Amino acid sequence: MEEDFKKISKILEEQGQGHILSFWNELNTKEKEKLILQIKGINFEEIKELYEKSYQKEFFSIQQISPMPYIDKLKLSTAEKEKYVTIGENIIKRGKLAVVSMAGGQRNTTRI
Repeated sequence: MEEDFKKISKILEEQGQGHILSFWNELNTKEKEKLILQIKGINFEEIKELYEKSYQKEFFSIQQISPMPYIDKLKLSTAEKEKYVTIGENIIKRGKLAVVSMAGGQRNTTRI
């Protein structure tokens, strides 16, 4: 465990996160092992990349915005619903997204 401590300590210091180990000596063996596993599971490079990307501004042109067809969810078969769920999951897995703006719940009714 001492070797693991040295490794994660070095990694945390490089990432400016050395304070995470401030209470290391107050932990019991199980807690130390759990903390080591948690730290080993952190992808610091990905976190850094995501943080840096959060400051990037992306601009979209009007050509990238298009109307979408109307689909009545209540009329879809189970297979069709599964198809759309799969499409959505694949888009998310590829790191893509879509924005949909709609006026939900509006009804055009007249009371007499």
